[in-house]
Amino acid sequence: MEHKRLRRYLRHGLMPQLAAFDAVMRLGSVTRASAALHMAQPTVSGHLRKLADALGVPLFRCDGRRMHPTAPARALHRGALGVFAALHALESDLAPLREAAAASAVTLRKPAPGDRAAVRAGSDRCRSGAAP
Repeated sequence: MEHKRLRRYLRHGLMPQLAAFDAVMRLGSVTRASAALHMAQPTVSGHLRKLADALGVPLFRCDGRRMHPTAPARALHRGALGVFAALHALESDLAPLREAAAASAVTLRKPAPGDRAAVRAGSDRCRSGAAP
């Protein structure tokens, strides 16, 4: 992966920005998107502004209270839907692995106050990889 060209997509907070952007694209307004996402309107607006700044393109054209997506916004939305589909597929692949890991996970008991030997023994087992 060529990180220099992709750096703008790897910025902190990109997923919340894409989620806000997707909601505005689907619902047609910041007001409806903020209600659907349970966020304040200024938060959604801030996500849209940061996303547009990071990408270097205008995403919406405002006409009074209506927001109209630009051509870059429509292209970004198609890409964002692909990202969301990939994440959904990843979650589907990871779910059975998480369940298997949870079923075989070792549960350490919480030592009683002052039981330093149990704490040392437990940490020694974790370091060595040994089962309790």
